[in-house]
Amino acid sequence: MSQRRRPVRAWIGTPAPIDPSELTGPRGLTAEVLASVLEDDAVQLLEHAPHGITHVQAQRGPDLAGRRATTTADLDFSSPPLASEGGGARRADEGTERDPRAVLAREADFWWPLLTEARQKRIESVIAARLESVTVVLDRLVDPHNTAAILRTAEGLGLCRAHVILHEDGADAHAHRRVTQDADKWIDVAPHESGARCAQALKAQGFEVWAGHLDGDARLYTELPADRPVALLFGNEHEGPRKDTLAECAGTFRIPMAGFTQSFNVSVAAAIALSQQTRARRQALQAPGDLSATGRAALKARFTLLAAKLSRRVKPVNSRG
Repeated sequence: MSQRRRPVRAWIGTPAPIDPSELTGPRGLTAEVLASVLEDDAVQLLEHAPHGITHVQAQRGPDLAGRRATTTADLDFSSPPLASEGGGARRADEGTERDPRAVLAREADFWWPLLTEARQKRIESVIAARLESVTVVLDRLVDPHNTAAILRTAEGLGLCRAHVILHEDGADAHAHRRVTQDADKWIDVAPHESGARCAQALKAQGFEVWAGHLDGDARLYTELPADRPVALLFGNEHEGPRKDTLAECAGTFRIPMAGFTQSFNVSVAAAIALSQQTRARRQALQAPGDLSATGRAALKARFTLLAAKLSRRVKPVNSRG
């Protein structure tokens, strides 16, 4: 029987918590997380979950990577029914028991003190550097390795969400785990029907959408606005963005080339532009991240449950005060 091949580790050494003064966002995922595997089933609780926490069911459906969704956003939390009293069954705290957010918060509160102190600090520092006001749009990319690499870059730079329009042949529907290094588990991926509709939706949310495109009016990527929410759109490797998509964008941008090559690979271009945009945005904010208190709490609950899935993140029983 062949052994399962583990992904290559991202770096050597122990990553430290993020220094907010750098305003450069997280340095990426720890080597242990990058090499970890979350099962296809939803977050499974360990042995000692309290009453009301173990009743977790997953709404199963294919995600971008062709796997069953495993993030807490895909979970349907249901509380167990209590014994019948007075001829009818009832639930405790009926108003909150059916609220998935309330169940999620209680579950996360249970697991948080069981995580190692180093893991708690890591989660808190990553959340502090998360950006909602910078996002990326991948419009009909052909090569799944490019899609996967950009998702990994986006997560590593602290983006909360990426937007994806699948190519007509569906080739990029299978994000390669050896390239993403499971980074797609820590970032939301929103699917869209077309680049134009995605741009319209983002504009309705207050974003300016700028497309990477070689034309006479394209701005330098270092000159994009940083005082407002911005989405960077990267089109098909061969065709670029479609005309109807460009019509919905605020403008186009380019990355100057010093060699004979006309352009960078799309994943490299995305890394260069996103790195610049996140740095500029953090400087404009004078803060490493921009999540609201509600957003930080929701992300903490989600990351806590994902971390609790990995048993080595939980303190051994004999070390729990």
